[in-house]
Amino acid sequence: MGVMSVPNGIVTCLPPADVDDLVGVVEVLVQEQLPTFAAPVAALPELRPVFGARAVFGAWRVDDVAGVEAAHEAGAAFVLGDVADRDMVIYSNRHSLPFYAAATTPLEVRAVLDLGATGAMLWPADVVGHVMAGHLARVGLAEKVIPMGGMGAFAAGEWLKHGAPAACVDTTLLGDAPDGGDLGLLRDRCGSFRKAMQRAVEARAEKSAG
Repeated sequence: MGVMSVPNGIVTCLPPADVDDLVGVVEVLVQEQLPTFAAPVAALPELRPVFGARAVFGAWRVDDVAGVEAAHEAGAAFVLGDVADRDMVIYSNRHSLPFYAAATTPLEVRAVLDLGATGAMLWPADVVGHVMAGHLARVGLAEKVIPMGGMGAFAAGEWLKHGAPAACVDTTLLGDAPDGGDLGLLRDRCGSFRKAMQRAVEARAEKSAG
């Protein structure tokens, strides 16, 4: 089984593409110091052995207990759930598997935490907007929220700066790379996301020091 860990920094959500194409994408991102991924459960048994300790793989698009169980058996380091389901939370906690359940509003975030989930996967982040990060920080919830959906580098950085442990990005970073697109362009896009993550770390360090 994989090492269980709470996701942090930029998490790249891999689509259900051909694994041969995903291997090249993951390799570029690992080289570019973006080594944390959320992948479809079916891809985990093929991706994890290829990259070993060089990358961290969680599971996403999980919507029932069977999916959480499959993710655990495949060695997922964490699970991003499409629903807030008590049984999924219970299974995850029993196996010390970090589980983030879907939520959109602060009330839904609190409800997810009341279920006992590790935290909330806030979706769709591009609709809610990164301004929500500051609101959640003021009420002490940002550290329990991972945003997902449609975020560019700046928005992801804002979430991280306000205390979110991670920010999930998808096509804004990947582009058409998982469909055989130019990996050189993917490498170019990595720079802005890596810099956003680094700036967020620096901002949080300055805040702590102050």
